[in-house]
Amino acid sequence: MKTHRPIALLRCRVARLSAAQARGTGPRPAALGRLPDLAMLLLAAGTLGAGPLTAQTFEGRVLGVSGEGPVGTALVRLVDAEGEQRAISISAADGFYRLRAPEPGVYRIEAERIGYTTVESPLLEALRADGVYPIDLEMAAAPVELLGLTVETDRLSEERADHTVRMIIGLHPNSLRFRPVGYETLQDHLARAHTLTDVVRWEFAPAVLVRETRSGPCFEYRTNRCLPVYLNSMRLDEDFMPDLPLDMLYRVQVVTPTDGSVVYPGGAVLLYTEAWLR
Repeated sequence: MKTHRPIALLRCRVARLSAAQARGTGPRPAALGRLPDLAMLLLAAGTLGAGPLTAQTFEGRVLGVSGEGPVGTALVRLVDAEGEQRAISISAADGFYRLRAPEPGVYRIEAERIGYTTVESPLLEALRADGVYPIDLEMAAAPVELLGLTVETDRLSEERADHTVRMIIGLHPNSLRFRPVGYETLQDHLARAHTLTDVVRWEFAPAVLVRETRSGPCFEYRTNRCLPVYLNSMRLDEDFMPDLPLDMLYRVQVVTPTDGSVVYPGGAVLLYTEAWLR
């Protein structure tokens, strides 16, 4: 992807947002100014630096504050002005993420990761359909409670998770060809340092075949076609799939073409976080 100089200048001046600045509680750097100024800068970058692109793209890096380096495997979401999730990504080992907006509009970028404070950007107005908008986010480390020291937890019940999944896919999970892989089982895989590929290979074999491709893992069911993978109901790009951390997942569900789902008629691998299922 070609990067033009005006966009690179924009990255240096306005892309770095600390957690306090993103919440509006910290000092705002001079380059940011008022939110409309940021919007105009973003628009200018899209106008001056637009190349032969086919989609509006937000990209950048998730970084630790005070030069702590990149934050990998962060869940990065693109949310519109109404609060609806429109795209999702996982930051790579170097902190890089990419989000493709479905259409021009006003958006906010949110990032979350276990061990860090959730951060979100201000509203970003981007009107060009072929623009590239570089936005870096800085996350502050947050203490994590150790297992065994919590007397009482507010863990989501399996019944509640079943209900939410049923509302999403139109079928009760127990009626599907494969039973879901729940939180406790995922924790067992996590203790063995397994990846998502390992989970699918162990839990859904031999019906689901796992093979590696240049763009990422492919999950096949009775055909030579890869089942699409969705994280919190958003299609996940194959190049980000290997970086997906199991510790952010609460449930893995495979829907087959014969299950009769109207939402996923061709089948799919569905990944959900606990917060999404609440």
